[in-house]
Amino acid sequence: MKRDTASHSTWDLESLAYIGALLGLLPVGTHQIYSISIRDFHGGDPFIHMMVELIGGALGGAVLICTIGWIRNKQVIEKGRREEKATSKLEL
Repeated sequence: MKRDTASHSTWDLESLAYIGALLGLLPVGTHQIYSISIRDFHGGDPFIHMMVELIGGALGGAVLICTIGWIRNKQVIEKGRREEKATSKLEL
């Protein structure tokens, strides 16, 4: 029986962190464009306001997507172990 290798492979968490950071920057970037257009920087230095939100968005997106990938990898590994146990029992 041929196994589907695509569904049993683990995801690369480093790549997911990069993708998550980019995805996290999308809503923050649009928020910054909105803040610039209405000139609302919450009373502080505009540069610090923007950088804190951009860094927070990138970190939040990276952590979110990496967590999803870690959970998925854990499930794939457990499924592979169960299948190996089942095939080893059948061979005995």
